[in-house]
Amino acid sequence: MLLRIARSREGARITHYDLYKVDLSRGLTVLDAIFQIQDNMDESLSFRYSCRGAVCGTCAMLIDKVPRLACRTQVATVKDSKVDMREPFAAITDIPAGWDSDNEILIEPLPNLPILKDLVVDMTAFYDALETMKLWAEPPGSEEPRLQSPEERERIDRYVNCIMCALCYGSCPVNNSKTEYVGPAALAKAYRFYQDSRINERDRFLTSAKAPTGAPLCELIMNCVRVCPKGVAPGGAIRKIKNL
Repeated sequence: MLLRIARSREGARITHYDLYKVDLSRGLTVLDAIFQIQDNMDESLSFRYSCRGAVCGTCAMLIDKVPRLACRTQVATVKDSKVDMREPFAAITDIPAGWDSDNEILIEPLPNLPILKDLVVDMTAFYDALETMKLWAEPPGSEEPRLQSPEERERIDRYVNCIMCALCYGSCPVNNSKTEYVGPAALAKAYRFYQDSRINERDRFLTSAKAPTGAPLCELIMNCVRVCPKGVAPGGAIRKIKNL
């Protein structure tokens, strides 16, 4: 199997693509293939990873023009797992010269974030949104348990599953055109805290989500729903914020 991988030299843009041939084995993931390249062919190839089990979200990248987790994307089935990307932008539509889309898997850095090197992007803007919106709970100092019924928990189950991989951020045309937009993950997390019955002053999360850089900018294109590896469906949360 051939992998065409975007490369860069300590800069904010792709400078060229390198082509590698990897040995295909049963169950081989894109992350496994990239390791095979780094271990045996090119130790200079830079990428992020951690858990290798679709839990940490670290290995998010653009695979055949779709934002995916490399650790859960099977090399053998990449060509069969199409995703309909709505309102695609340059990173999704621009085809590099020489790419044989039938016989090569194209690996590129996650869009909408600055490139640091090769497949490594700068996540600062993504995480800054969480800080700016103060998306965390501040429980009271007492040791009293904060009880929650199964029905109350069910309201936030989907949103708790977010692993902060930024695939939604990289798929979003609004994030591509408006750098001030906090992005789908931050808004889904804000809605998660707003719906959490254990939290006092929940309205502050809704107020934060409805700021000019938040939900009002979302055009409900729903690419975030299509690429989310955990079924969080940020677009659905944003629609509910808009309705509120």
